[in-house]
Amino acid sequence: MSKGKEGAIFYFDEKGPANTEKTLETALAHAGEANISTMVVASSTGQTALKAHRMAGGGVKIICVTYSAGSRFRSEVEQFNENCDALLQKGIPIVRGLHALSGPEKAFAEKYNTPFLPLNIVADTLRMFSQGVKVCVEIAIMAAEHGFVTPKNTVVTVGGSGHGADTALVMKPVFAANMFQARIKTLLCMPA
Repeated sequence: MSKGKEGAIFYFDEKGPANTEKTLETALAHAGEANISTMVVASSTGQTALKAHRMAGGGVKIICVTYSAGSRFRSEVEQFNENCDALLQKGIPIVRGLHALSGPEKAFAEKYNTPFLPLNIVADTLRMFSQGVKVCVEIAIMAAEHGFVTPKNTVVTVGGSGHGADTALVMKPVFAANMFQARIKTLLCMPA
């Protein structure tokens, strides 16, 4: 007889920011049920992390991961800069640095006009599930690299498809050098 546990995944009809509230509700509910104390949230402008913090009510530590300062998404970077003080005042740690699944490889891709680079392959494989799955794995690695979580932690990660949130995972984060040891334990919600 096989042993295990049954779970449920919530599938959104479409991707995008309309799913943010339900994604955060789902992520926070699971964190509470599973006694997970940390949630890593992708937030391009800071708004999703602020909303997660409000909804968590102090029950779960929120870590905000945003675009690097040199990102091509200039408008979002500027909006994040405007929200940075509010995040820090609420005690939300901020991760801002090279993206774990692209970073310097973008320079090689542009210079040599080739998409066939190892991190692109990893990112595109995760995107086969959804953009949000790729983001969730990436931000867990980034939070670990900044010392906010370790591979000993189990965390909930929340990501999306550009704006807002539409995907949540439970996973064991890893450092970039050990990327292939990352383990997605549970998929909580994602676009269908």
